[in-house]
Amino acid sequence: MNENAGKLDTQLDPALVQAALAQIEPAQRILLIAHERPDGDCIGSALGLTHILEMLGKTCVPACADRPPRNLSFLPGIARVQQTLENTVFDLVIALDAGEFIRFGTLYEQHADFFHSVPLLNLDHHITSEGCGQVNIIDPTSSATAELLVLFQQQAQLPLNYNAALCLLTGIITDTSSFQFTNTTPRTLEAASLLLRAGAIPETVVQPLYRARPLAQARFQSLIIASAQTACDGRLIWSTADESTLAASGAIPEMDDNTSGLLRDIDDVQVAAFLKSYREPGVTRLSLRCAAPYNAGEICQRISNGLGGGHPRAAGATFHMPLAEATVYVVEELKKEIQSRD
Repeated sequence: MNENAGKLDTQLDPALVQAALAQIEPAQRILLIAHERPDGDCIGSALGLTHILEMLGKTCVPACADRPPRNLSFLPGIARVQQTLENTVFDLVIALDAGEFIRFGTLYEQHADFFHSVPLLNLDHHITSEGCGQVNIIDPTSSATAELLVLFQQQAQLPLNYNAALCLLTGIITDTSSFQFTNTTPRTLEAASLLLRAGAIPETVVQPLYRARPLAQARFQSLIIASAQTACDGRLIWSTADESTLAASGAIPEMDDNTSGLLRDIDDVQVAAFLKSYREPGVTRLSLRCAAPYNAGEICQRISNGLGGGHPRAAGATFHMPLAEATVYVVEELKKEIQSRD
């Protein structure tokens, strides 16, 4: 354990940090929840904070409504992430990387009364976050919730070990696309540096997330590229996937991770949309990637009537309509967005 792995200028509200500690200190059994359809930041944050709090003698239970993707199997403690709650005997709930109860899926739906009755601490970095706790620490200047947690750990003088550092580094790397997105700031790199001093190694994260991929995923991606369409002189690109796409490639749903990013990397593209509908008839999910000046989070929130949001460069939304209908609607809205700036 390295309790003083480095120094980092902290910018969290001291009153909120103290209020969060006032919730944590008396709690002995803590539930840490990550949002549904998990990514590296929400799972890395939940597990990272779990490792930190367990060094303080707390009993921690990390949970997520959906099973974490296989490419995060390297995370210390990943097998502990529960999809259901055997009981609700907890002194505190810590909700991570989302600020609305609905984002925690069936964990919330099946235990709504519990979540509204227990002390709840919400830690998030999304600018659209409303906050769902009695104490809410929401810092949109953080590239990831994991970066916020590094600030919190430093400011609260909590311990940090290798397991926690690797989990938090995973959150930062995934939400910055390995420090490529414009949400990467000097403070982001300073936080990552501190985690490296605690023993975390970037290659441990980058190899499974950005280099290794199953053949079925490569086939899936080739189908997406082959069926992609463009508009607005190539500035807008979109593609879709459904059960037939999965069957044709031999892929599973989680293998569509970063498909919109793959489309965004094509020359001249400024707005990339990937729409999918699997196993949920009448429900379509959008993943959007945008270059400046387009704001993916604002666009998703607006065109989905509040059922979406995220970051300026990467965001998502849900539409309660079939894939074909949702695609027509989304593409028309994105065309309007681009044309409004011409």
